[in-house]
Amino acid sequence: MDTYLTTQQSEKHDEFQEFAAAHVEPFASEWDHSQEIPDAAIAELAQAGYLGANIPLEYGGKGWDAVTFGLLNEALGRSDSAFTGIVTVQSMVSAPLIKWGTPKQKKDWLPQLAHGEMLAAIALTEPNGGSDLQSMTTEFRHAGHSDGLILSGEKKWVTSSQKAGVFLVFGKLDGKPVACLVPRNSDGFEIEPINDLMGFRAAGLARLHFHDIHVPASNIIGKPGFALSHVGPVGLHYGRISTACSALGLLRGCFEESIARASTRKVGSQKVGDFGMIQTLIAKMGTDLEAAKLVCWNACRAEDERLPEAYTMAFIAKYFASRAAVQAASDAIQIRGASGVHESSPTARYYRNSKIMELIEGTTQIHEFVLGKSFIQDAQRLKRHHKPAPMYATAQ
Repeated sequence: MDTYLTTQQSEKHDEFQEFAAAHVEPFASEWDHSQEIPDAAIAELAQAGYLGANIPLEYGGKGWDAVTFGLLNEALGRSDSAFTGIVTVQSMVSAPLIKWGTPKQKKDWLPQLAHGEMLAAIALTEPNGGSDLQSMTTEFRHAGHSDGLILSGEKKWVTSSQKAGVFLVFGKLDGKPVACLVPRNSDGFEIEPINDLMGFRAAGLARLHFHDIHVPASNIIGKPGFALSHVGPVGLHYGRISTACSALGLLRGCFEESIARASTRKVGSQKVGDFGMIQTLIAKMGTDLEAAKLVCWNACRAEDERLPEAYTMAFIAKYFASRAAVQAASDAIQIRGASGVHESSPTARYYRNSKIMELIEGTTQIHEFVLGKSFIQDAQRLKRHHKPAPMYATAQ
């Protein structure tokens, strides 16, 4: 990996891996069974400054570049995808606030998010809407003669919402999509925990009920009408980068578990790794790992350099890494055999968590729709100008 990174980035990655090995890996199975991450573990994440990874220094954050942010997610994802989800949604709320928030909004909220004094969650998905954000029914309406708003509706599958102190809620005001910060302690706010998920069991998902909640109009991020075209895409973009790199970490975990098993487990007088069929599985896994590194770090670099293709490259990274993680987790089970499906092995948790990667921040099918359409449009546009098709993976 060092060949893709600067010395400083490599040093940060070592730091992140040491943190994960000491504070995450030993407890991941326990958190998975209890379906909860303890407050003490989140406090350690906050104390390390990782909850403010993408928040500027002036607001108490780390102000790290996107590559370093990706490395943090990769290291944490190697140990526990559910734990990484906290970093993911924290960035998905802070990133739109950084770009579209007013000076007062930034001053009021960003330091709390950066220091981990408050966790955030992003409330986009609705029970009957899924990935179709245009069909959302959550509604903001004007509160009489005051400048306040009244919020009503529901959201579901909201990561980290069991512990979040503030929610970036998407709804409609006068028919226009808006994004508004809603504090947890608002009267009429009901949080219904969702348990017994296949994977991401400790990620604190919940269903949110808004019973005529009064919210200051000053909590709207950006302009009414801009929520789905400007505010939301910024948060989802960071979510895809985070999820792609977390999937890369899970893929690395599968690879490392598999080669360790193949080099030590014996069947008769032969090691498992001596069998050609096992070597084939490991060859595919290792190749996918190297390819996933390239698409993930290139997506992060594109974001750092504000390249026009950064949005597409994040889609590519999330699409490729999540699918590769699912395949790697399945193959890791095959290599371990019966012991791989027992909860004493991390591969069982990897397998369950990996499938969630193909659903969050847009399903695999949504990514195929967006990327397929984008590639065709790019090819048609370049054909008119007699230029070759773009080589996204070579962006520096």
